[in-house]
Amino acid sequence: MNESIIQIIKDFLKPEDDESITRVRVSSEIRLEQSLGIYGVENPSSITKLTIIGKMNRLDFKYIRKKISSNLQELDISEASIDNNRIPNKAFDHCSKLTSISLPNGISEIRKKTFSFCNSLTSIYIPSSVQKIEELAFYRCTSLTSITIPESVNEIKFRAFSDCSNLTTVTIPDSVINIGSAAFGNCTNLSSVTLPESEIEIGNYVFNNCTSLTSIYIPKNVILIGEGVFENCPAYITVHPDNPFYTSENGNLMSK
Repeated sequence: MNESIIQIIKDFLKPEDDESITRVRVSSEIRLEQSLGIYGVENPSSITKLTIIGKMNRLDFKYIRKKISSNLQELDISEASIDNNRIPNKAFDHCSKLTSISLPNGISEIRKKTFSFCNSLTSIYIPSSVQKIEELAFYRCTSLTSITIPESVNEIKFRAFSDCSNLTTVTIPDSVINIGSAAFGNCTNLSSVTLPESEIEIGNYVFNNCTSLTSIYIPKNVILIGEGVFENCPAYITVHPDNPFYTSENGNLMSK
């Protein structure tokens, strides 16, 4: 290994004020596992707070999941760059102690099962570069209480936030044109939903079993509402009077 690169990494890895934080730099020549070795980390599974700078690829994410995730609580990759601007599928799946993560600007998707079963995750910032939240991306993130979806997102796919049982509020921006089936299904504490004013399609069972959702407003430009969207949901539904496809009667949704 190039000695000058090793020295650069050693110079970068100076102690933090908080000694529990491990900081590493990765590159095309030195992957995460090697960088931790240079830093002198003998037991990666003991890391609770990790900051990564440099160019990450799938091997780094695989190493986090296989060797570090068991006790990892806080992860900051906000200053890292990701191959193809795409975090791998299942990158943090079942990282059960992860409470917060800072993602880099530039990523285009929150991919399939990226954070599924991260049941300690309480906060996450979704960068404004993200255009799509894929299937099961946050499935069963049971400690997540709120989520801010940026204006860049145009699609929320199948069960993306399903079973986030402590999620209480969601605002869906005007950029979203499609909400996939059961995207917020079984979010039993969800009490406030704001739908976009733009033209949008809402898939089947999107708010199924959202038992705390007592009211919802359907804007003028909702053009499709699938089957069972409000099944087992007590929401009193009101619809914009100029919506060409839907109306409501006594709080019940009806097709025109």
